[in-house]
This record gives sequence, C-alpha cells and structure tokens, in this order.
Amino acid sequence: MYSQTLRNFDDIQIKHLGRTFGRMVRMRLRVGVVIALLALGATLLDPVPWRQVWVGLVVLCAGGFSLYEARRYAREGFTARSIPLNIWVGLLIQQSMVLGTGGITSPVLPTLLPVVFMGSMASQGQRQRWWLLGAGLVALTAMAVAQLSGWLPGLPLPYLGSPPPVLLGVGVTVLGLLCMGATFIGAALRRTFDNMLAEALAHRDELLAVHRAHARELEALSAEIAHELKNPLATVKGLTQLMAREPGRAQSAERLQVLTAEVARMQGILEEFLNFSRPLVPLAVSAVDLVALCDEALMLHEGLAGEHGVQLERMGSGPVMAACDPRKVKQVLMNLLHNALEASPRGSRVTVRVETTPSGDARVSVRDEGPGLSQELAGRAFEAGVTTKARGSGLGLTVARALARQHGGEVTLGGGPQGGCVAELLLPRELPAGVLGPVREVAHA
Repeated sequence: MYSQTLRNFDDIQIKHLGRTFGRMVRMRLRVGVVIALLALGATLLDPVPWRQVWVGLVVLCAGGFSLYEARRYAREGFTARSIPLNIWVGLLIQQSMVLGTGGITSPVLPTLLPVVFMGSMASQGQRQRWWLLGAGLVALTAMAVAQLSGWLPGLPLPYLGSPPPVLLGVGVTVLGLLCMGATFIGAALRRTFDNMLAEALAHRDELLAVHRAHARELEALSAEIAHELKNPLATVKGLTQLMAREPGRAQSAERLQVLTAEVARMQGILEEFLNFSRPLVPLAVSAVDLVALCDEALMLHEGLAGEHGVQLERMGSGPVMAACDPRKVKQVLMNLLHNALEASPRGSRVTVRVETTPSGDARVSVRDEGPGLSQELAGRAFEAGVTTKARGSGLGLTVARALARQHGGEVTLGGGPQGGCVAELLLPRELPAGVLGPVREVAHA
C-alpha cells in the first residue's frame, strides 16, 4: 500500500508539473519576444559594438532555446531533465542579459528574483535548490565587485546615469537578501503542496482500505445470511405444503404460529443486514431526554422480559438531555436491551441507569446478571458476524456502535462488578462539527 501511494504521488506530481511546464514553455515564447525587443532597444540607445554583438547573441540563444524546448515538449512531453535544464539555462541567459545591459545597473537585474523563486518551486530536492541560489548570488557578487572596483568601466549604460557606489552596493545586497527569501518561500510552498498531496492520497488510501474491508465483510455475511435463511425457508415451504395437503386439520393453527415466527426471524435477519450494508443516513438532531427515551424502550421490551422471566428496572433521575437523533439512539437502546434480556437467566434483573458524566456527557448503562463476556469474545464483540446466539446474525452490536459513532459517541461492553455484562452508550454533550451528513467510514473505524 505504501509503495502504491508513493507511485501515485510521483505520477500525480509529474502530471501537474508537466502541465505547468507546458504552459510555461508556451508563455516564454510570447514573453521572450517582448523582452528581446526591449533589450535590443536598450542596446541600440548605446551603440557600443561589443554590447550589440553580446546582446544579439544572447537574444538568438534565448530564442533558439525557447523554440527547441517548445518542439521537444510537443514531441516528448515532460521528462526528468526538463526542469534542471530549463532552470540552469534560464539563469545563464538572465545573467548574460544583465551583463550586456549594464551589469548591476541593468534594468533587467531584478529578473533574477523570479528566476530564483521559480527555480526553488520547481526543484525536486534541496541540493538543486541551494545550488541554484548559490550560483545566482555568486554571479551577482562577482559582477558587483568587478563594477564597483572599476575593472569594467564600459559596462553600464551611459544614458541611465551612474548612481553612487554605496547605493549600488546597498541595492545589490537587498536583491541578494530578497533572492534568499524567495528561495525559502519557494521551498516552503513546494513542501506545502507536496504535503497536501501526500495527505490527500493517504486519506484516499485509508478510505479505500475501509471500503475494501467493508466489501469483504459483506461478501462473508452474504454467505452467512444465505445459510441463516435456508433453514427457515425450508421450514416455511414444508409447512405450507402440509397445510395445502391437509386443510382444516387441528395442527393448522400451530403450523401458522411457527410460520409467523420463522417469517419474523427472516425479517429480523434481513433488516440487520440492510442496516449494516447501507450507508448511515444523515442525522435528524433534536434535544432529547434520554430518561424518557429509555422508559419508552423498556416499555417495548416488557413482553420479552415477561417471556424470559426477567425484571426490568431503570435507575437515575431525569431529565438527562442530549443532542441526538432519537430514532437512531432508540435503535441502539433496543439492541442493548434485547441482548441483555437474552443473556439473562430466569429470575434475574436487567438494570438501565441514565446519568450525566463529570464532563457533562450523557451515559446510558445496561447491566444484566448473565454469564458475562468471555475473554475470547471481548475483543471481537463488535465485529460483523461475531455472535454467541444460535440464531443471531452478529450485526446488532456492529450497527449500534456505528450509530453511536455517527453521533460522536461510543458503545462499549464490559464486565459488571458482581458479574454479568455492562453495555454503555456514551453520547457527547454537543455533536462534533460535520456529523450531520452520511458518515460511512465511522462504522468501521
């Protein structure tokens, strides 16, 4: 996965660098003509033979190189040597143009700044970046020393005047410092862009890994669901055939009761599978009293509790308010209560406690007096398909935790102080930002 990310990073980087390089090559042909005309015009105002020859050769070389790069790019595209070649040739042409149009008094001297900045942005490594800066500063310093020492008296353009040496020295120093700053800024921007791209690719790979894991879980669960539905379907088929052959028999009522139970079982399995397989829909948030919501869930489980001979009890005083989706939180509570009742022996008690944590969050604890959570199941209870029930799909706790995490909360399982199992639903005092939309990956974090 890491090597694949690196390949993707390099591919995307080269792709966008190639597009930028192509635009730069085309723009250089247009801008280069303007710069060449200005340089030739400045030279004609000072018709010194050596200057005319020098600037003419520089303009020809610059134009020839620009045409060559444009044709090469059209033929080969962006290659590994495109950036280094253009950086160093660009610096050489710029310094040559400066030398022919007045040295440190040249009107094109400030063009060193964008050359260094663009070179710093485009350079692939630190070494190339600092070599470019060093070459520019060395050329600038050598030219300044030569002119200020009087070794090249014919270099400046006479019609531009001759500023005081101190002012020229200050200007060269400031330009050198600006080039250093441009190099640091270019390097920082390049590093920022690279980091943003790397983080985006890492996040993409993480999401892909989550979706692949979810797809594998769905494949495994599809086979499990098919197996779970096979037996009740066979039962339904057999009973309907018997009832068709023997209409009016006394066993028909009993057979209808079995059919109803088997159909309800299949419906429950399919609903859990659908809840797991589809994305979490957006939350419909409102201020909810969890005490009242727990009382409603307890009332709906009174019949099941009576069948199991288990007593239900709620502890804690209300109201305990939470910002949540009542429908989804109720689904979580129903699942936790159903599991607690099925794990409880006859004559025992299931206790629901609603309270506020010291940090202000809301907590609902469901404690049973059953055998508790085994060590081998403790670490895998929330995995899809893991169950100890003979007729369970192993999706209830997975969906419950997904719904809690969509609220920014959590569902945990642990042992009680006197045995049994304690399931806790923790909901934050306020919903975290950005949880109102579909949050598919939260379910498998």
